[in-house]
Amino acid sequence: MGYYVLSVFGPAAQAGFGIGTRLLGLIQMPALAVALAAGPIAGQNFGAGNGARVRETFVKAALIATAVMVILLILAQLAPGLLLAGFSNDRETMAVASLFLRIVSLNMMAQGLIFTCSSMFQGLGNTKPVLWTSATRVLTYSLPSIWLSTWPGFRMEHVWYLSIATTTLQAGLSVWLLRREFSKRLVLPPRENVAEPTLVEPAVPPVREPA
Repeated sequence: MGYYVLSVFGPAAQAGFGIGTRLLGLIQMPALAVALAAGPIAGQNFGAGNGARVRETFVKAALIATAVMVILLILAQLAPGLLLAGFSNDRETMAVASLFLRIVSLNMMAQGLIFTCSSMFQGLGNTKPVLWTSATRVLTYSLPSIWLSTWPGFRMEHVWYLSIATTTLQAGLSVWLLRREFSKRLVLPPRENVAEPTLVEPAVPPVREPA
Protein backbone atom coordinates (compact mmCIF):
# COMPACT_ATOMS: atom_id res chain seq x y z
CA MET A 1 0.00 0.00 0.00
CA GLY A 2 2.81 2.40 0.83
CA TYR A 3 4.44 1.92 -2.58
CA TYR A 4 1.14 2.55 -4.34
CA VAL A 5 0.36 5.75 -2.44
CA LEU A 6 3.90 7.11 -2.86
CA SER A 7 4.04 6.35 -6.58
CA VAL A 8 2.94 9.95 -7.31
CA PHE A 9 6.25 11.19 -5.88
CA GLY A 10 8.45 9.19 -8.23
CA PRO A 11 10.85 6.25 -7.97
CA ALA A 12 13.18 7.99 -5.50
CA ALA A 13 10.38 8.26 -2.94
CA GLN A 14 9.45 4.61 -3.41
CA ALA A 15 13.07 3.52 -3.13
CA GLY A 16 13.61 5.59 0.02
CA PHE A 17 10.44 4.17 1.53
CA GLY A 18 11.60 0.64 0.74
CA ILE A 19 15.02 1.19 2.32
CA GLY A 20 13.52 2.77 5.42
CA THR A 21 10.98 -0.02 5.82
CA ARG A 22 13.60 -2.77 5.56
CA LEU A 23 15.95 -1.00 7.96
CA LEU A 24 13.19 -0.36 10.47
CA GLY A 25 12.26 -4.02 10.43
CA LEU A 26 15.90 -4.94 10.95
CA ILE A 27 16.54 -2.71 13.94
CA GLN A 28 13.36 -3.94 15.60
CA MET A 29 14.65 -7.50 15.70
CA PRO A 30 16.11 -7.31 19.26
CA ALA A 31 12.76 -6.25 20.70
CA LEU A 32 11.00 -8.89 18.63
CA ALA A 33 13.37 -11.55 19.99
CA VAL A 34 12.53 -10.53 23.57
CA ALA A 35 8.80 -10.63 22.82
CA LEU A 36 8.97 -14.03 21.16
CA ALA A 37 10.78 -15.48 24.17
CA ALA A 38 7.95 -14.35 26.44
CA GLY A 39 5.37 -16.57 24.72
CA PRO A 40 6.77 -19.98 25.71
CA ILE A 41 7.46 -18.78 29.26
CA ALA A 42 3.91 -17.49 29.62
CA GLY A 43 2.52 -20.69 28.11
CA GLN A 44 4.44 -22.88 30.53
CA ASN A 45 3.24 -20.92 33.55
CA PHE A 46 -0.30 -20.78 32.18
CA GLY A 47 -0.32 -24.56 31.82
CA ALA A 48 0.93 -24.86 35.39
CA GLY A 49 -1.89 -22.63 36.61
CA ASN A 50 0.46 -19.91 37.81
CA GLY A 51 -1.39 -16.79 36.71
CA ALA A 52 0.84 -14.45 38.70
CA ARG A 53 3.89 -15.62 36.76
CA VAL A 54 2.06 -15.09 33.46
CA ARG A 55 1.33 -11.48 34.37
CA GLU A 56 4.88 -11.00 35.60
CA THR A 57 6.22 -12.37 32.31
CA PHE A 58 4.22 -9.83 30.34
CA VAL A 59 5.31 -6.89 32.50
CA LYS A 60 8.99 -7.77 32.35
CA ALA A 61 8.96 -8.56 28.62
CA ALA A 62 7.13 -5.32 27.87
CA LEU A 63 9.60 -3.29 29.93
CA ILE A 64 12.63 -4.89 28.29
CA ALA A 65 11.19 -4.52 24.77
CA THR A 66 10.31 -0.88 25.47
CA ALA A 67 13.79 -0.14 26.80
CA VAL A 68 15.35 -1.66 23.68
CA MET A 69 13.01 0.34 21.46
CA VAL A 70 13.83 3.58 23.29
CA ILE A 71 17.54 3.07 22.64
CA LEU A 72 16.91 2.40 18.95
CA LEU A 73 14.52 5.37 18.77
CA ILE A 74 17.20 7.71 20.11
CA LEU A 75 19.69 6.34 17.58
CA ALA A 76 17.21 6.75 14.72
CA GLN A 77 16.47 10.35 15.74
CA LEU A 78 20.05 11.45 16.31
CA ALA A 79 21.97 9.53 13.66
CA PRO A 80 19.69 8.21 10.89
CA GLY A 81 22.50 8.63 8.37
CA LEU A 82 24.65 6.21 10.34
CA LEU A 83 21.98 3.54 10.15
CA LEU A 84 21.35 4.16 6.45
CA ALA A 85 25.00 4.24 5.41
CA GLY A 86 25.78 2.05 2.41
CA PHE A 87 22.22 1.47 1.21
CA SER A 88 22.26 3.92 -1.71
CA ASN A 89 24.32 6.70 -3.27
CA ASP A 90 21.32 8.64 -4.52
CA ARG A 91 20.83 11.74 -2.38
CA GLU A 92 17.11 12.07 -3.01
CA THR A 93 16.49 8.45 -2.11
CA MET A 94 18.53 8.73 1.07
CA ALA A 95 16.76 11.95 2.04
CA VAL A 96 13.40 10.21 1.79
CA ALA A 97 14.69 7.20 3.74
CA SER A 98 16.10 9.46 6.47
CA LEU A 99 12.85 11.38 6.78
CA PHE A 100 10.87 8.14 6.90
CA LEU A 101 13.12 6.74 9.62
CA ARG A 102 12.87 9.88 11.75
CA ILE A 103 9.07 9.95 11.60
CA VAL A 104 8.08 6.28 11.69
CA SER A 105 10.60 5.40 14.40
CA LEU A 106 8.36 7.35 16.79
CA ASN A 107 6.01 4.35 16.90
CA MET A 108 8.73 1.87 17.89
CA MET A 109 7.65 1.69 21.54
CA ALA A 110 4.08 0.99 20.46
CA GLN A 111 5.41 -1.68 18.11
CA GLY A 112 7.30 -3.29 20.99
CA LEU A 113 4.04 -3.58 22.94
CA ILE A 114 2.35 -5.13 19.91
CA PHE A 115 5.12 -7.73 19.63
CA THR A 116 4.85 -8.57 23.33
CA CYS A 117 1.07 -8.81 23.37
CA SER A 118 1.03 -11.01 20.27
CA SER A 119 3.50 -13.40 21.86
CA MET A 120 1.48 -13.50 25.09
CA PHE A 121 -1.69 -14.38 23.16
CA GLN A 122 0.19 -17.29 21.61
CA GLY A 123 1.30 -18.43 25.05
CA LEU A 124 -2.31 -18.31 26.28
CA GLY A 125 -3.46 -20.35 23.28
CA ASN A 126 -5.75 -17.70 21.79
CA THR A 127 -4.49 -15.88 18.70
CA LYS A 128 -7.82 -14.43 17.57
CA PRO A 129 -7.11 -11.04 19.21
CA VAL A 130 -3.92 -10.82 17.14
CA LEU A 131 -5.99 -11.24 13.99
CA TRP A 132 -8.49 -8.60 15.13
CA THR A 133 -5.85 -6.01 15.99
CA SER A 134 -3.96 -6.64 12.75
CA ALA A 135 -7.15 -6.28 10.72
CA THR A 136 -7.92 -3.04 12.55
CA ARG A 137 -4.44 -1.76 11.70
CA VAL A 138 -4.85 -2.61 8.02
CA LEU A 139 -8.28 -1.00 7.74
CA THR A 140 -7.36 2.17 9.61
CA TYR A 141 -4.15 2.59 7.60
CA SER A 142 -4.90 1.45 4.05
CA LEU A 143 -8.21 3.16 3.36
CA PRO A 144 -7.30 6.53 4.91
CA SER A 145 -3.96 6.45 3.04
CA ILE A 146 -5.76 6.19 -0.28
CA TRP A 147 -8.13 8.94 0.79
CA LEU A 148 -5.27 11.23 1.83
CA SER A 149 -3.54 10.71 -1.51
CA THR A 150 -6.48 12.45 -3.22
CA TRP A 151 -5.96 15.68 -1.28
CA PRO A 152 -4.55 18.63 -3.27
CA GLY A 153 -1.74 19.28 -0.76
CA PHE A 154 -0.92 15.64 -0.12
CA ARG A 155 2.62 14.96 1.15
CA MET A 156 4.33 11.67 1.87
CA GLU A 157 4.72 12.64 5.53
CA HIS A 158 0.96 12.47 5.92
CA VAL A 159 1.03 8.71 5.35
CA TRP A 160 3.80 8.21 7.87
CA TYR A 161 2.07 10.23 10.57
CA LEU A 162 -1.01 8.15 9.89
CA SER A 163 1.13 5.05 10.41
CA ILE A 164 2.12 6.33 13.85
CA ALA A 165 -1.52 6.90 14.79
CA THR A 166 -2.71 3.49 13.60
CA THR A 167 0.19 1.64 15.24
CA THR A 168 -0.55 3.39 18.53
CA LEU A 169 -4.20 2.44 18.16
CA GLN A 170 -3.23 -1.19 17.54
CA ALA A 171 -0.95 -1.21 20.59
CA GLY A 172 -3.67 0.21 22.84
CA LEU A 173 -6.20 -2.29 21.53
CA SER A 174 -3.75 -5.17 22.01
CA VAL A 175 -3.05 -4.24 25.62
CA TRP A 176 -6.78 -3.87 26.35
CA LEU A 177 -7.60 -7.26 24.83
CA LEU A 178 -4.73 -8.89 26.69
CA ARG A 179 -5.93 -7.48 30.01
CA ARG A 180 -9.39 -8.80 29.24
CA GLU A 181 -7.88 -12.20 28.43
CA PHE A 182 -6.02 -12.14 31.73
CA SER A 183 -9.19 -11.34 33.65
CA LYS A 184 -11.02 -14.26 32.02
CA ARG A 185 -8.37 -16.96 32.00
CA LEU A 186 -6.13 -16.17 34.94
CA VAL A 187 -8.84 -16.12 37.62
CA LEU A 188 -7.78 -17.98 40.72
CA PRO A 189 -10.08 -20.89 41.64
CA PRO A 190 -12.27 -20.16 44.67
CA ARG A 191 -11.18 -21.71 47.91
CA GLU A 192 -13.47 -24.42 49.20
CA ASN A 193 -15.11 -23.81 52.52
CA VAL A 194 -13.59 -26.58 54.54
CA ALA A 195 -14.23 -26.55 58.25
CA GLU A 196 -11.01 -26.35 60.13
CA PRO A 197 -10.49 -29.20 62.60
CA THR A 198 -11.18 -28.31 66.20
CA LEU A 199 -8.33 -28.95 68.54
CA VAL A 200 -9.41 -31.22 71.40
CA GLU A 201 -7.27 -31.13 74.45
CA PRO A 202 -6.34 -34.61 75.70
CA ALA A 203 -8.01 -35.72 78.90
CA VAL A 204 -5.75 -35.43 81.91
CA PRO A 205 -6.23 -38.27 84.41
CA PRO A 206 -7.04 -37.12 87.97
CA VAL A 207 -4.17 -37.07 90.39
CA ARG A 208 -4.75 -39.44 93.27
CA GLU A 209 -3.66 -38.33 96.69
CA PRO A 210 -1.57 -40.86 98.64
CA ALA A 211 -3.47 -42.75 101.34
